[in-house]
Amino acid sequence: MAEAPRFLAVVHLRDLRCPQCGQRLAKAGARSFVVDERGDPVGFDGDESPSEMRLELRCPDGHPLALLVPNEVAAEDVASTPDHAPVAVDAVLIDF
Repeated sequence: MAEAPRFLAVVHLRDLRCPQCGQRLAKAGARSFVVDERGDPVGFDGDESPSEMRLELRCPDGHPLALLVPNEVAAEDVASTPDHAPVAVDAVLIDF
């Protein structure tokens, strides 16, 4: 039987604002869910998360901000996200 896909969230360790307009994208401790370009959650096979990912967050005005895992943010399994964790804008998977 095939293993169910794992879904990831990005953990923001500091406040994150759009560099163009200053709108808040995430506050420290917030999670962004990793989605594809259509906004659907991205599933990863196996027990291991990709060691590197390039993600893009967009503010409400559509300005993009690229982030790298693990250089700029950390990723965790969605199942381990605390219920009380604030949710930030989604992180679109660009490459891994």
